[in-house]
Amino acid sequence: MRFELTALAAIIVLLNLPLLKGACAVGMIFLPDRVAAGEWWRLFTYSFVHVSWYHLLLDATSFLVLYQGLTGRKAFERMTCVFACGAGSLLTSLWSAPVVQTLGLCGLSGIAHGLMAVSALDQMKGPMDKTLQRAGAAAFIIVVAKSIIEAATGRIAFEYLHFGALGSPIAVCHAGGVLGGVGFWLIVQAFGAIRSSPTTTKQCGVGNISLLAAG
Repeated sequence: MRFELTALAAIIVLLNLPLLKGACAVGMIFLPDRVAAGEWWRLFTYSFVHVSWYHLLLDATSFLVLYQGLTGRKAFERMTCVFACGAGSLLTSLWSAPVVQTLGLCGLSGIAHGLMAVSALDQMKGPMDKTLQRAGAAAFIIVVAKSIIEAATGRIAFEYLHFGALGSPIAVCHAGGVLGGVGFWLIVQAFGAIRSSPTTTKQCGVGNISLLAAG
């Protein structure tokens, strides 16, 4: 986990160095026409780029804290979760926000919302501690409700408090991140149920006996 956090923090710092000069790493944000022209790296770098120091501090802090909350999962699962949330955020924004075609998309907020949903679901399914389960359920309801309202209104919550420091927010990207996170969680749960089902265990046992007999 320490290596992963260090690597992610390093990527965030490197892709936001232009902020030192008051600029944004425009060559790394998601722009459909540039991706179509062969600049495929934008699919992976867009989420780490931010338009201001305030935007960077807000997103990066939330993202790294929530990523650290996935300690109960393996490294591959954690990274897959990030990609799933990022893909959900990107695809939902591309499909429902035409402004992405011209302004592009950047920032970690969509992924952070997805990670929050995953962490909340994990907490709901965790050890039988009713208090923690209720806290997880409350967090999940809040992030889902917030994302739905933002997607419906086209504005992020408390947008007026940011004084324009977030550029032109694509509010629906938060709902996309949550969809990606919930989709990832459901798939992992389904595979876990398959691996632990009595039928699968019985079949594996028969296979082992057959192999031993053949040997």
